Amino acid sequence: MNKQPVSYLQTDARWKKVSYAVTGETATIGGSGCGPTSAAMLIETLTGQTFTPVDACAWALSHGYKALNQGTYHSYFVPQFKAFKLDCKRLNTSSVYGNADSSIHEEAIQLMKDGWYIIALMGKGNWTSSGHYIVVWWADNKFHINDPASTKTARLNGDPYTFRSQCKYYWAIDARTYNQEDDTMTQDQFNSMMDTYLSSLAEQEPSEWSAEARAWAEQNGVITGDENGNKKYKAFTTREQMVQFLYRVKG
Repeated sequence: MNKQPVSYLQTDARWKKVSYAVTGETATIGGSGCGPTSAAMLIETLTGQTFTPVDACAWALSHGYKALNQGTYHSYFVPQFKAFKLDCKRLNTSSVYGNADSSIHEEAIQLMKDGWYIIALMGKGNWTSSGHYIVVWWADNKFHINDPASTKTARLNGDPYTFRSQCKYYWAIDARTYNQEDDTMTQDQFNSMMDTYLSSLAEQEPSEWSAEARAWAEQNGVITGDENGNKKYKAFTTREQMVQFLYRVKG
């Protein structure tokens, strides 16, 4: 399960008109910055450092990863994450667009379940008319999307088959340490913790305010204690013990 990552929109008024262009074009972050915006979400999530789409696009431009009259080169992500000492790997180099049954989809899902984040390049369809990078993460036994260009429900919680049919490429970002730092407690761990807690309660001395009631209960045989004489006044009472107390009072 993943923790929900930071969400950035390339269309945010603060930077949508900021240039993301190489010589010979007039591209902006709002129109072409989906790749760096997706990277910015995860870099800020995993490092805790402020890293906006402006920062990511500037890095991509300065390192030659912006394609003329297109978006961001596929080769951008691995070095961008490496610059922050984060592990990123490309899962496929051949497009799986239109192939919803490709095993690469299951590989991506398993990685998300294991704590990785995914950046997916979508092809023509529900998310784009050409090509569009999005962030994908796993929670509540299903995938969720941070779309840098939209907040529409259909694009954030898309139909799984449609998503698989329209996805072209995947990149996986190792976030296992971040996502698993609050490991779920196992039943055995819980049982052991409760045993320790209940044992400590049983050994505690009773409070002074209950002295008169305790004296009456002991004199009338309602409370007899265990084989060692420990009456365990601070321990929890089970239903079985309660009916035994009532039976003794009745008698």
